[in-house]
Amino acid sequence: MSEKYKNIYRIEPNRLQYWDYSAPADYFITIVTQNRDCIFGTIENGIMKLSKYGKIVKTEFFKINQYHKRAILDEYIIMPNHVHCIITLTDYDNDVEKIHGFSLQPSQQPQSAIKQYRKLRRNMVLIKILGKFKQQSSKQINILRNSPGTKNWQRDFYDHIIRNDISFQRIKNYIINNPLKWNNDNLYG
Repeated sequence: MSEKYKNIYRIEPNRLQYWDYSAPADYFITIVTQNRDCIFGTIENGIMKLSKYGKIVKTEFFKINQYHKRAILDEYIIMPNHVHCIITLTDYDNDVEKIHGFSLQPSQQPQSAIKQYRKLRRNMVLIKILGKFKQQSSKQINILRNSPGTKNWQRDFYDHIIRNDISFQRIKNYIINNPLKWNNDNLYG
């Protein structure tokens, strides 16, 4: 943690500062359950066995392509307390959705640039897709549990913008092999 925030309860943002999360790219995403609760199933002999809540998440994963016309779900894995996936945002269609005027100058007025970016970020495609995924899966889980309003996901998510094919293949293999490494996983409950 930087000296600037020492002794202050503040979570550093994990988003790439000033990145347009509507931009065409391959995104590696990790979303973790609230309190890292293992509600999505169990790992048995390196194979993920989905619980009824895990099956809801799987169904919702397949809807990501319907959430937005530019979204393509590539590889994914549902683990007991988190999910990993690669979501590709394809190129803009006639630039209609592109966030116009997205050129912040943080060096000139850092506070106003940050506020402007946060306001724009709420409307960015990837943020909306993941928000809907979390909302819809949580809603279905809560119906099954009879626990309306219960928070099932942590507030934020981890993302990594995949920059080349070597990285894409490495991440894809990581996702595929994640159940085999469950006992060593740093997200292990």
